[in-house]
This record gives sequence, C-alpha cells and structure tokens, in this order.
Amino acid sequence: MNIYKALILGAIQGLTEFFPISSSGHLVIFQYYLGFKKSLLLFDIILHGATLGAILLYFRKKLWEIISPLFIQRKKSKLQTQKQKLLYLIIIGTIPTALIGLIFKKKIEPLFTNVTFTSLMFLFTGSFLWIGERRGKSNKGIKELKTIDAFLVGIMQGIALLPGVSRSGMTISTGLIRKMNKEFAFEFSFLLAIPTIIGALILEIKESVIEKTIPENPFPWIGGALISFILGYLSLIFLKKFLLKKRLFIFSYYCWILGGVLLISKYL
Repeated sequence: MNIYKALILGAIQGLTEFFPISSSGHLVIFQYYLGFKKSLLLFDIILHGATLGAILLYFRKKLWEIISPLFIQRKKSKLQTQKQKLLYLIIIGTIPTALIGLIFKKKIEPLFTNVTFTSLMFLFTGSFLWIGERRGKSNKGIKELKTIDAFLVGIMQGIALLPGVSRSGMTISTGLIRKMNKEFAFEFSFLLAIPTIIGALILEIKESVIEKTIPENPFPWIGGALISFILGYLSLIFLKKFLLKKRLFIFSYYCWILGGVLLISKYL
C-alpha cells in the first residue's frame, strides 16, 4: 500500500460511503483494478472509521440530544420522550444487523474479492433504490414510527454488509417504503449506522491484532482516512439536499450502469 493508492481508496470511500451506491462495492472494484490480490479488510474498516467520524460531526447536536438524558436529569416533555424513543429504535434496528454480521461474517468475507458478485449486487441496489423512490410515501416521523419499522430497516442494513449493496440505499429506501418522510429516513439511516460501524471496527481491529495484520508503515493509511473523513462530511451535506429534492432514483441508473459495465467487461 503506497500513499497514492491509499489516497485513491480513501477518496472513493469518502465519496461513496453516504451516497446510495455502495462504498464497499467500489472498494472491491478499485482494489481489484489497482492490483491487490486480496481484500484489505482492515484498511476498509479504518476508512469506515473515518467516515464514522464524519457522521459524528454532522449529527453532533442530534446525538447530544439523544444521549444527554442518560446522565443529565431533565423534566419529562414530549420532545424528551421522542428522543428516548429514537434511542430505543436505534437499538432495535441494530439487533438484526449485529446478528446477520456475526452469523454470516465468515461467509461474507470471501465475497469482497468477487467482482462478479459485487456487480450483481450493484444491480440489486439500483432496483431497490428505484422501488424506494417510486413506492415510498413520505409522511411518518418519529411519532408514528413503530418497532417493526426500525427492525426492518435493521435487517436491510445487515444485508448491506454484502459488497455492492449500499447501506444508506437499503436503509433510506426501506424507510421510504415504510412511509417515513425523507428527512427522517435520512436521519435514522445514519444514526443507525453509528453502532454498526463501531461494532465492525472493534471486531476487525481485534482480529488484526491477533493475526498481526497491522501495517508497518501507517502513514498511507492515515492519509487515506483523512481524505475519506473530509469527503465523507461534504457528501453528507450534499446527499441530504439531493434526497429532499426527490432525486434518489438517479442513483439507480448509476448502479445499473456500473453493474452492467462491470459484468460485461469481466466476461469479454
């Protein structure tokens, strides 16, 4: 891993992590064409950690509203009740994701070197985005949200552990299908990502220490993480504006074209 390859992969992660086009899928493709013979799972997780930092910065006020009542006593209010409900729903949504990750982790890992499978999952992502945009009716907020809504979003987040399946695409589209309004679907999607990314970071770092896969020269990795953080934060700002203008389906075309081109080029 040299600094140039690390910066390229960091930029790809930062630009694609929050757009519904699968950052993991793009990393698989670029690592393949950059000549890596096996997936750099630890590096991928570090890049995800950088974009996690972007989420924490972007949602810092909302996160404080959610967690502050845990250690600061306040008078009960409707707003406070909603924040507690949101925390509860994030926990509910995290459960199926964690179970899918723990049960199928060993089976999913080899797929990160499978370009054909990743290409097919791009096609799947594009189709699901199309359904979410076309079939979703935006009217639910935190007041109307039910446990089953959060659980279903969590299942789709678990499926998005597959390369080529977009986490944000699956969770936002599922939210829209479950009749969440677009702003809340956006917010819930990325708040739900926080415990998932933290869990993945802990597991991968633990395995890397055991297997001694920590790099001897960490500077290229640091550079990749830094650019991933910066571009990730900017992407979050752009995606919210883009989503609220009802343009999510445009990403469907991108995923279909990319998946189709990759399949054709793979077998020509």
